[in-house]
Amino acid sequence: MTDARESADHVSVHLTDCGHQDAGAVFGVLEAAFPEAGPPRSETSPGAPGAGPMIWCMTVDTRTRLGEGTAQPGKAPLSGTVTADLFGAADPVRQVKEELERAFAAEHRGHVSGEHEMELRLRLATRTAS
Repeated sequence: MTDARESADHVSVHLTDCGHQDAGAVFGVLEAAFPEAGPPRSETSPGAPGAGPMIWCMTVDTRTRLGEGTAQPGKAPLSGTVTADLFGAADPVRQVKEELERAFAAEHRGHVSGEHEMELRLRLATRTAS
């Protein structure tokens, strides 16, 4: 049985529109900021014949955050853009979003709020020097 408090601190991160290396760069940022993140996994979209689009997934335990600002801009370059969907309670989702925004140029692509959880979509790209 899962403790409700435990699950409330977890954020499910799903990445699409990217290859293995870009997914690894994003997950590397999250693993540095939240060392107890679950192991990444990949899934082929349902119904796709052969090698269909990939969905890269990771669960982040925000209780293990090393401190705000762990992610360093420009340390994880991406070859293109990555779509990141974050699912979880509002505060843990905000913490994951903050770390991703520090490491990457992030464009907010919408969110859906529920009674206890929210879904947030970001488009991530390599941060350019300003």
